[in-house]
Amino acid sequence: MIEQLNSLQSVLAFNGKDNYVSLGKKLEFKIEKEITLEAWVYCQKQRRRTGIISNVFDTGVSESGYGLLLDGKSGVFFALKTLSKNIQYFGNKPESLKLNQWHHVAATYDGQQMKLYLDGVAIAVKSCSDSGIDYEPENDLLIGTYKDNNETYPFFGKLAEVRLWKVARIPSEIQQNMHQSLVGNELGLVGYWPLNEGHSNIAYDKTSNANHGIINGANWEQSPVPIVQVKSNFELGVINTMAKKNPPTANSSPTEPRTSPTPEKAAEIERKLLSTGLEDYGFWSQEMARQKAQQTEPDEPFRRGRIWC
Repeated sequence: MIEQLNSLQSVLAFNGKDNYVSLGKKLEFKIEKEITLEAWVYCQKQRRRTGIISNVFDTGVSESGYGLLLDGKSGVFFALKTLSKNIQYFGNKPESLKLNQWHHVAATYDGQQMKLYLDGVAIAVKSCSDSGIDYEPENDLLIGTYKDNNETYPFFGKLAEVRLWKVARIPSEIQQNMHQSLVGNELGLVGYWPLNEGHSNIAYDKTSNANHGIINGANWEQSPVPIVQVKSNFELGVINTMAKKNPPTANSSPTEPRTSPTPEKAAEIERKLLSTGLEDYGFWSQEMARQKAQQTEPDEPFRRGRIWC
């Protein structure tokens, strides 16, 4: 099943004041050298150093981390602190990121060059040869804001499909899947937050790292995002089967937990199914066995090739 491009989908909306997603400090976020940051952004107001995804720490004395930021002039910044250089705020030409429109933005570093991409096209390149990224002092990774110990620059607008890679993706790779959702097991993918759950205060990481984020204040909205959501018949069949088994009877409570998984549980099941590209038969069979054990009514007869009266 493939949802139509620009169909209405759930996205996360930030108020530009105090909304953000906290991902914390995780070993996976301390990428050694090669890195790619990606996101779909719908910017409603520009402000310098506004954070899309960032763990930058910059007090003027102490500097660390990486970030994809706004530059305050309808452009984007790639912030990066390498081991032997001062922090770089590398930007593109102003008036490239239009307000109130969806744009795909990406930044890459391969140990030699910093590059910025807008809607799949490289728009700026800067030389920055170094042996790695500096994380001292270590800062929390945040979506929807820039924040260190004395400054905060929150994002005003909507975000979707936030991705973090430990490889420097090349243009063809960025272009290949910028308009479609990922599975979560792609080579080099460290974190993947689609921000499309549409409920709860959890932003789920669809990689096997499962570094889920806590949503602080941001709200779910429906928006026509230029992303194709690809779901296989296998995935749809398993999720729908688990949701529809054992409907409430006259003697059962409508809130009985065996009738349908909670949204959080459904998201967890979906993540596990997706974590190995829908190939984890062990998990699938265990889940089916658990559902079978809770079943209170016999299965309907399986009929094939005959007409029964």
